[in-house]
Amino acid sequence: MSWDLVKACTVAISTPDGDVRGTGFFVSQEGYLLTCAHVVEETGGWENVRVNGESVELVYLGNRNCDDFAVLKLPNYRGDAVPLSVEFQPMDRFLSIGYGRLDFPQGASIDGTITDINPQLEFNNLPMLRLRVKANSQQVQGGYSGSPVFDAETQQVIGAIAAYDNTQGALAVPLSTISKQWSNFSRFINIAPVVPPLANSEIKRVFISYRSEDPDLSLAQNFYERIKNAGHQVFMAGESIRLGENWGQRIDRELESCDYFLLLLSPQSATSEMVTEEVRRAKQLQDLRPERKPGILPIRVNFPLTAPLNYDLRGYLNQIQQREWKSSADTNKILQEVLTLLAEESQDRIYLAPTEESIAAQQVVESLENPPLPVAEPELPEGQVDLASPFYVNRDRIEERCFEAIIKPGSLIRIKAPRQMGKTSLMARILYHASKNGCLTVPLSFQLADGKVFTDLDQFLRWFSASIGRRLRLSNKLADYWDEIFGSKDNCTAYFEEYLLTEINQPLVLGLDEVDLVFQHPEIAADFFGLLRAWHEDGKNRDIWKKLRLVVVHSSEVYIPMNINQSPFNVGLPIELPELNPEQVQDLAQRHGLNWSHTEVEQLMAMVGGHPFLVRVAMYRIARRDNTLKEILQTSPTEAGLYGDHLRRHLWNLEQRPDLATAFRKVVTTITPIRLDSIQCFQLLSMGLVHLQGNDVTPRCDLYRQYFRDRL
Repeated sequence: MSWDLVKACTVAISTPDGDVRGTGFFVSQEGYLLTCAHVVEETGGWENVRVNGESVELVYLGNRNCDDFAVLKLPNYRGDAVPLSVEFQPMDRFLSIGYGRLDFPQGASIDGTITDINPQLEFNNLPMLRLRVKANSQQVQGGYSGSPVFDAETQQVIGAIAAYDNTQGALAVPLSTISKQWSNFSRFINIAPVVPPLANSEIKRVFISYRSEDPDLSLAQNFYERIKNAGHQVFMAGESIRLGENWGQRIDRELESCDYFLLLLSPQSATSEMVTEEVRRAKQLQDLRPERKPGILPIRVNFPLTAPLNYDLRGYLNQIQQREWKSSADTNKILQEVLTLLAEESQDRIYLAPTEESIAAQQVVESLENPPLPVAEPELPEGQVDLASPFYVNRDRIEERCFEAIIKPGSLIRIKAPRQMGKTSLMARILYHASKNGCLTVPLSFQLADGKVFTDLDQFLRWFSASIGRRLRLSNKLADYWDEIFGSKDNCTAYFEEYLLTEINQPLVLGLDEVDLVFQHPEIAADFFGLLRAWHEDGKNRDIWKKLRLVVVHSSEVYIPMNINQSPFNVGLPIELPELNPEQVQDLAQRHGLNWSHTEVEQLMAMVGGHPFLVRVAMYRIARRDNTLKEILQTSPTEAGLYGDHLRRHLWNLEQRPDLATAFRKVVTTITPIRLDSIQCFQLLSMGLVHLQGNDVTPRCDLYRQYFRDRL
């Protein structure tokens, strides 16, 4: 049976004045309704109970300190009833819906795990279900008493929530107890009809990525139930994982095996590092497979198709058909389209059908109204440099030196710093300065390239050349300049020298971001970087190549073997971005409208150091009065803390590389700096997890030490 049915059969229990006192649900089509005894008492007695504005009849009233349930009857009711069962398994996932929250007048969803069933002293030692609620935002409240406990595995209701439990989340009266206390209840226990299974070849595996808060949560549950009921296998990211299971490994397995990646994208999830990483991995798997699976199905939840997205998500999704969910009225239409796609026998179509709506997500402009971006923009909005950079901190004349260098013919700037340190933001400002000084600029992030282009040098250089030409709005003439007689590097050089650079009348600045991805492919890395070095050397003597200036951005040390005379990483202007110092953090606090003393600055930096992104995230929340500094510091190294999403992304990445996880465990569990294998050291540095002290490393900040020493 569907979760939709359970929600439709769940109602608010109110007083004659309309004040909600609890929740109830229909257990028969004749109007029999189950709720808690204490809910009836709190309305002033069963005579004062109103359901949908109507009076009820009393059938059974228990004792709130013993058998805390009541059976009422709505005389004129002729409708559906929830499926009931006394059977369940500990650690099954449960869903529920309760009334009483002003912000969710149609009922608020709850999602969690059925821990076990044990006698409870406060209920006269009657057995009670213990429920663990997954999200803090879904904590059980007073009006939730009487809410159904829907077992997502058996698709049946097994109890009614009766009390809040400080240690778990909630206690519920099991239907087995109700059946023993009220003999007539057994006739309502029904068996769900058996749905004929699909043939193995017709079963699709669907991964649902979502945010654990409404309306995303309710919509995800809706999709989960309907797709599962259609006979397919469904995984809800972060919700189908049992206690004690390695969630990172489970997510990897589900992503690798799924046929479709269903992304519920809301304004909040669009800023999540984990969501961006999940989409990146789904796209990476798709690029490397001939069948192009998993198909990515983005659903915008109260998030217009033209709403701003971070640079990476925009690149991953802008060419993919999306749907927009504005209200529950859109649910069935979108669900039916998804189910139709899953039912197609042909494997050729992996996306939603094209529509007439234009999908053109805009670039995000940072402000106090928008949360900090996990991914920076490689170029500034046209004419909006001041608006785009209210929180950008200049560091020790670095910008000035870069601005001086980039206007010189044939120049090369190489920027190195760990992830989220401001490399891409600096590159964007360099390109902006160059454009104001008469240069054409092209930012190119290797993060957005299809994975297959990195497997072959010729294919990679074709992609590189075509991408630059497209951004310059020049026709693709690869066929005219690519000759099999010559090597790929000769062809690429000719394409630039004889076509791209010849067609333009201004200097060209290329901003090459995320070049670390090329390091991972030694079969192309040495040749590509050798080509950049050759072009730079030609720029010293030949006018055509003096037009070209390069900005190369990377996170890690260059650990690929290269001839010293063919490497671009030992020439040009080297820039290594440092962390923010206390004075810069103080300045950033003032830009957020925070009147901080040195004490507050020191307290925040003691936890996150001078990490620009982590500092910004904290100040954003404090400036909006969502949290105090004290609250943030207390919960920072926990899953529920401000940095939970950021930390889980790092943990997920570490679990892809057991050798790297083992190395980092040594770092966070040792008080003194330790020495690591050079490759592991470089990779942890590029991830931004460690500091280098001579040849040894320490954790980047206390946040990482506290979180990872308990989890690796």
